[in-house]
Amino acid sequence: MAAGRGNAAGRGAGGAAVSRLALACLGVLLAALTPVAAAADRRAETVVLKDFAALGSGDVDGLAAQFAPQFEMYGLPAEPLALEGKLSTRMRTREELRAFFRTAFLDQPPAPHRVEQMLSLGDLVVVRVATHLPDGTPPDHAFTAFRVGTDGIERIWHIAREADAGPQSGQDALEVVRRLGEANNRGDAEAFVALYHPQAKHFHARHARDRFGGAESATPPDADARLRYYRELYARGAPAQVSLIDSVALGEWVAALERYRGGGRPEREHLSLYRVRDGAILAEWHVAP
Repeated sequence: MAAGRGNAAGRGAGGAAVSRLALACLGVLLAALTPVAAAADRRAETVVLKDFAALGSGDVDGLAAQFAPQFEMYGLPAEPLALEGKLSTRMRTREELRAFFRTAFLDQPPAPHRVEQMLSLGDLVVVRVATHLPDGTPPDHAFTAFRVGTDGIERIWHIAREADAGPQSGQDALEVVRRLGEANNRGDAEAFVALYHPQAKHFHARHARDRFGGAESATPPDADARLRYYRELYARGAPAQVSLIDSVALGEWVAALERYRGGGRPEREHLSLYRVRDGAILAEWHVAP
């Protein structure tokens, strides 16, 4: 989210084991090349857009109205393979939010916030937002996730920030995710595995529902084991075809909204986050559903 608000947020051998791992990994197969229509439910997105509009205009009451009576706000992660940073103790209620920003806007006038990219699935929203400062310097960009409930924003995760980010920031990382999707859809184990860092980590929300991104999934321990696994998985072709619906990218970070077809299951959508460095995926988080 905005820089100002972010600063306030203080894997046995054997066929049976391979089958279990296959089931675990099907949920995190990656995005394909061709985008399709975006999801229809935009209610959560509307709340987030109103939040940024109020933040940028200095409308403290309008800002507070977009939040649940009590909420959680997390600062930037201290660990490289984490999505949650320190939980704020300064802004936890609408009243505390009002008090904070009434003082903050006296010290520094509100700065326009422009949502450059946005996607959502159910109550989760991920954005790339630019903060335009009055001095005319290039805007700082943030990669932020929200959970929006019936009463408004319930949780915010400030995941990454990049000063003076250009329009192309994140495009190299997004291209890796696209290439990974192409490799999956044609069942190309070698190309698929080559796009992972040898010690890449996989996380799934079902392993820890109380933590954004969940906990680590069982994965092959190294690149050779990963290649053996995917050769077996793709022996009869890709278990599912995956299409990219939408994406948000900044620096090393990509959020991908994906639609899965096949695998003996109904068509379904998933939201995943990826961290990519030097052309290799360091980690992926299957965050919803």
